[in-house]
Amino acid sequence: MTPLHNPVLFAKENKVDIQQSNDTSWVIDVAKDGCVEVSFLQFDADLSVQVNLNGQNAQCFLNCGYLSNKNNKININIKVMHNAKKTVSKQQVKGLATDFSDVCFYGQIVIPHNSQQCDGLQSHRGIVLSKNAVISATPQLEIWADDVKCAHGSAVGPLPLDQIFYLQTRGLDVAVARKLLLSSFFGGIMPPDFEPVIQQWMDENV
Repeated sequence: MTPLHNPVLFAKENKVDIQQSNDTSWVIDVAKDGCVEVSFLQFDADLSVQVNLNGQNAQCFLNCGYLSNKNNKININIKVMHNAKKTVSKQQVKGLATDFSDVCFYGQIVIPHNSQQCDGLQSHRGIVLSKNAVISATPQLEIWADDVKCAHGSAVGPLPLDQIFYLQTRGLDVAVARKLLLSSFFGGIMPPDFEPVIQQWMDENV
C-alpha cells in the first residue's frame, strides 16, 4: 500500500491570504466579505492553524480529521481570531486513535471587545479504538464582547456499545459492526478527495 500522507484541501478562497511556514503550520487571513473553507487530515504530523477574520462579514469553515496509530503523537492546535464584527467561524474536528497513539487537540476562539455580532462554533469528537490510545481535548472560548453567538463541545470515548449491540442483533459480527459505524464517522466534514486514504487507514487498522 502507498504511504499515507496528510492532505489539505482549500475548497473556497475569496479575499484570503494563506501563509504556510512549513508542512504543519498555517496562518490564514480573511479580509472583509471574504470566505475560506479548508479541510485537513492528519495521520502522523502535528498541525498548527491560526485564522484571522480581519474584516466585517469574513467567514471561515475549517474541518479537521485525524487518524492515529502505532506510537504516533499528534498535536492539533487551531486558533480563530474574530478581529472584526459580524464574522463567522465553524470548526469541526473528528478523529480516531488506536494502538499506543496519543492525540492532543487544543482549539480556541477569541472574540475581542469591539467584535460584536460574531458567530463561532467549535466541535470535537474523538473515538479511542484501543485501551492504550489517548485522546485529550481542550476547547476554549475567550469572549470579551457581549453581543455574540458562540458554542463549543467535545466528546471522547470508545465506540458506543449499544450501537454495536444493535447491529449484532441484525446479524452482524462485532468486527463488521465496528467498521460499519466508523465508515460514516467522518461524514459531513471530510471531502470526497480524502476518502481513499481514510479507507486505506481503516483497512489497515480497524
